Amino acid sequence: MGSSRAPPTADSTQARRNESAAPLAHVPKEVAVDWLHFGMDRPAFRPGVDTAAYFAAASHEAALAALAAAFARREPAVLIDGAAGVGKSLVARKWLDDLLPDVPRALLPNARADKPADLLQAILFDLGKPYQGLTEQELRLALTGHLLDAAADGYPTVIVIDEAQHLSLSALEELRLLGNLETRHGAAAFVVLVAQPTLRAAMLRPAYELFADRVAVRCAIESLSAEESGAYLRHQVGAAGGDPARVLDEGAVELLTAACAGVPRALNRAAGLAFELSAGAGAEVVDVEAAIEALGQLGIAPPDEDGGDGGDAVLLPLASEARVGKRKPAEPNERAAVRAPKEKAGRKRTA
Repeated sequence: MGSSRAPPTADSTQARRNESAAPLAHVPKEVAVDWLHFGMDRPAFRPGVDTAAYFAAASHEAALAALAAAFARREPAVLIDGAAGVGKSLVARKWLDDLLPDVPRALLPNARADKPADLLQAILFDLGKPYQGLTEQELRLALTGHLLDAAADGYPTVIVIDEAQHLSLSALEELRLLGNLETRHGAAAFVVLVAQPTLRAAMLRPAYELFADRVAVRCAIESLSAEESGAYLRHQVGAAGGDPARVLDEGAVELLTAACAGVPRALNRAAGLAFELSAGAGAEVVDVEAAIEALGQLGIAPPDEDGGDGGDAVLLPLASEARVGKRKPAEPNERAAVRAPKEKAGRKRTA
């Protein structure tokens, strides 16, 4: 199994410089909480892909099943797509974790390939094979030889490409040609494309017809339902060793669920910040007040007073003067008051 790094390119170097120069308000801050305070033995609501806390939502489970079936049939390529933050990468990583350890694999976490050579280099690099100083044809022959040799043992090489919407048409054509490689066991490569919905839309164009024909399975990851969102929040606490019934106020769960529109990334950030605010105030329970303040600091609109949600959850950059402050725990009678449906969204944040 190769590493998950991609070879450095001029474009990626410039991208890193641009990211370094970006305002700090645009960079999500990892939540700094003493999780032992809430009875947890590890952080909950981690910002990155956390397969240990995988939540079995309906569309995620359907995608996992479709991936397993396509791999068993030795299909050449599969597409997993969905909006930002819904868990596409998590599904792909979870499936990789469940594979037998002797299945060869490569993982490209940030696919940006304008030319076929860029893609071939990235795959060879992750497989731990030479990739520098070779012409495009030499790169192609090197990867072809490796894939055929590896497939002789019975398994195709799994190539997971995240952010696949950034691949050029010529790079996608290179993947299509890799799908032509076969042994007596079947295809020599199994490509998993993880992408925004723009790739599926592009595949409807005539120029993409040959490549689209190779993508045997297309799995759409959907946002969580309201019921799944609440269960997701409780699951994350439980996966970290905590008791959600003890540390999560039901009103806070309802508010976060309504405001975050079923997007796990938004739920993670809002709930994580709510726990941070509660810990800073010395509270042992995350209540509605903490949820309201967390949503406000993240720029996520709370649900309307009539019970409707505020549309899709959008994480806005924090204002430069915004900061996480300590919050006074609400008195019992205050907690009861803010649970009233028409008042939950209308309360102002604690100063």
